[in-house]
Amino acid sequence: MTKGIRAYTNARFAKFLPAFQAGELDGTAFRRKVMESAVAKFEISVAAAATHYNHALTMARLNDPAAVATLGRPDDKKGGRPVLNPVTVIKAKSGEVVVDGVSRGAAGLLIAKAAAKRGVAKLAIKQDVDTAAAKAAAEASA
Repeated sequence: MTKGIRAYTNARFAKFLPAFQAGELDGTAFRRKVMESAVAKFEISVAAAATHYNHALTMARLNDPAAVATLGRPDDKKGGRPVLNPVTVIKAKSGEVVVDGVSRGAAGLLIAKAAAKRGVAKLAIKQDVDTAAAKAAAEASA
């Protein structure tokens, strides 16, 4: 019964997005409507529905960031955990630094966005050889 929840939530997100853009629903009502439809259809928890909603929002941000720019919490209000193991995103061919000090998850999203666009340089996460060797040695001794 759990198969298809993510696809269903993505479809509900796309279905209700025009109502949000037209101003018929505010951000909270839009989120509630998408999540309630997933809860009712698959009899899942609200927390599980929120996870699928967040995934749908992430995918929408990759496809059309302007359409969902006002959804979610603003970046300056997120708080969240500090980045413990920051990485550097570079252009794969030239080695030019694109952004430094981001989480691995944020770096992955940035790389996915760049891969989805044509004509944009490929991005990669810079691997520090000394740090990688020290980490491998520490893991081997533990």
